[in-house]
Amino acid sequence: MSNVMFSKPPFGTATAATLQSVRAELKGNIFRNVGGLFAKNFEGKPWNLEGNPWSEAVQAKLQAEGSPDIVSKLSAGDPIIDHLDLLLVWLAEFQDEFFPSDQSIFRFFHSQLLSNAGSKPGACISLETRVLHPVAGSTRVFGEFHHDNIFMADDDDNILRFCERARQVLEAQSARYFVHGFLVCGTTLELWVFDRSGAYSSERFDLTQRPDLLVRALVGYTLMNHEEAGFNAFVKRPAHGLDSHITLHENEKFYLRPELIATADYIVGPGTTCYGASKSTDGKADTVIKFSWREDEELTEVRLLQLAHKRNARGIIQLLGYQDLVSIADLREGLRFPQPFVNRTLSCVATAPLGRPIRQYTSIPELLEVLRDLVRALQSLYVNARILHRDVAIKNLIIAPQRQHQHPHSVDGSKGVLLDFNAALDLDNARPIEPMVGSDGFMAIGILSGRRHTYRHDLESLFYVFLWIAIANDRVHDEANDILKGLPKTSRLWKWCTMDFGGVARDKAADMSSEGFEGILGEFSSDFVPLRGLAKELHALVFPASDGDMEGFSGPETDQGTVQRDYDGMADAFNRSALAFRG
Repeated sequence: MSNVMFSKPPFGTATAATLQSVRAELKGNIFRNVGGLFAKNFEGKPWNLEGNPWSEAVQAKLQAEGSPDIVSKLSAGDPIIDHLDLLLVWLAEFQDEFFPSDQSIFRFFHSQLLSNAGSKPGACISLETRVLHPVAGSTRVFGEFHHDNIFMADDDDNILRFCERARQVLEAQSARYFVHGFLVCGTTLELWVFDRSGAYSSERFDLTQRPDLLVRALVGYTLMNHEEAGFNAFVKRPAHGLDSHITLHENEKFYLRPELIATADYIVGPGTTCYGASKSTDGKADTVIKFSWREDEELTEVRLLQLAHKRNARGIIQLLGYQDLVSIADLREGLRFPQPFVNRTLSCVATAPLGRPIRQYTSIPELLEVLRDLVRALQSLYVNARILHRDVAIKNLIIAPQRQHQHPHSVDGSKGVLLDFNAALDLDNARPIEPMVGSDGFMAIGILSGRRHTYRHDLESLFYVFLWIAIANDRVHDEANDILKGLPKTSRLWKWCTMDFGGVARDKAADMSSEGFEGILGEFSSDFVPLRGLAKELHALVFPASDGDMEGFSGPETDQGTVQRDYDGMADAFNRSALAFRG
């Protein structure tokens, strides 16, 4: 009985704003009544194969005295919550019988009364695993019990709350391939899976006709191996507390640090997850291991990093290795979907160096020198490699480790380093029309207005990075929407982060006008008030008054002299301010 705990699961309360966000990202990405889901996950497995002694022992437990009674009570007309504790006790006994305490893959079964279930009883249950490090979360499978025997539509708030729990699991364990869930409404069981292309569920099973099905499903979740349960099979987690590791192309082993550098706080999308790593268990982390799901068939970031280094671009991350792992189509193989879904491919990319996020600068002069070198990195990328970054934002900029000449992964002495080339563009292979890319809060006005991306837009985005840091001075967050939570609602930056791109373009243009920019300067935090002069100089470079156009800069962008002047102007401005600060 020691493995049973009746307490709050690791799920936060879903706010109205959270539910709206989940509704938006899952619109068109929820698939119900997917054929073959139960068979794929629960049939033909070692625990239910005839002739397997262990399998026969499992079947005997399911038929043991008391087991059918628990199942029938759960599928009866009485409130399910009255019998949930009996189910949890039975599951704990099952665990103790088939998994010795020193080998058990589960730690606890949690249950919690749902605060959003109205007057009807409801509960949430999560199955947890010991294998994961505590900082990565521990939920293996989760589910909900509702008394009402009703069908919930895709946009029903209760379904969205259920999906929000999956989002929280994926955020805590964002390198996972997928997460299993189950939903019991009255006497109806629906099995769910959540991955980076959305959510899908099985047909609805009537527990009055198949009263054993719920317990069999829960037993199946218990007996699944880690890959079947959706964990990242590429990350090897040895026993006895040894460091997790990955091996690229069968010869390069990297040991992962348990703390994640970056996680994804959503369900649908690339799910970018980054670890610090090294090639030895006791070495200092100096490498970034990034897992990311891409829609494109081609690994754009890898190709462009290889191309950039071949063309002698400076101030960018180095590619150490990469490997494609699995696709959504692979994971969903054998299932029958009612309509097509977005396929994504998971890749693992190793890069160096592992630097500090730009927000973790140690002094104003250091920040200014980093920004100066980032201007030169963008210049080298454009002039030497004919590549535009197209996603210059706080999250994609780092400060290189000190004493680069002694570091195994030097970036040519540059103090600022460009990351993440997933949105980068090779100008020699550009299409006539390219999709809009960029990060909320940092996109150039011209891009928001639908214009073609140029090198000037990358410089304009770097200018916005400086403004965000100067106003918010946030040392914790990388995403604009997270930074905004620490700013007053009166801040002009709130209008820079909406899905109305045309509206954002107009608001940014107003803030970049002579009068509007005075308001921006008025929001500078105390540490950056002395840099208002620098901000005015940069503003004059990016939005020259004589131009009269919020597109930014002046002069023909194809003229080499103009290009050199644009980069020199910004780099020299940052450099002079850094020297002035150092006295």
